[in-house]
Amino acid sequence: MRRKRSHIGCWRLLGAVALGLAAGCASDLSNDADVNKEVVIAMPTDAPAPTEVVRAVWFPYANGFKATDQSLVHVTGVLALAGDKLWFMAWNDHEHHYDMLHVIDFIQADKVGVDHFGTAAMLVVQSGNDSFDSFQFMGKGQFASDPRETEQLYQAIQALRAKSPAPAQ
Repeated sequence: MRRKRSHIGCWRLLGAVALGLAAGCASDLSNDADVNKEVVIAMPTDAPAPTEVVRAVWFPYANGFKATDQSLVHVTGVLALAGDKLWFMAWNDHEHHYDMLHVIDFIQADKVGVDHFGTAAMLVVQSGNDSFDSFQFMGKGQFASDPRETEQLYQAIQALRAKSPAPAQ
């Protein structure tokens, strides 16, 4: 009898963990007031307010999934869409604020796309100097890619690019 109770307790614990992970799957942090406050503090004072903030992993110099192993570094943080730029920042645990790590002018970018690998998706930006930046949006549990949010942010970027085409060179 005692052993049966311990198994029930184990199943309850596993169920609670699964529910917690499922509840925290959304990578969109746009409605999280605390995160947004910290993101705005990290941005320049003249930057527009972010319209989207998502949890992301940044793969510098990687052209999608096929090149993530070539990226010597990957960083977990948040990606904010504000005006005509993408702002990537990582949380500084020691100082308790976001550090701005990378800014991309996606209007000037040569190409913005989405790379797929199975059910996972990654936003890929190719800048004018032929460098690449890839971002994989992650749920709060950071166990799975968020392809729906990737597609939504990609569509928002494409709409902004259509309104403000890059100047001819």
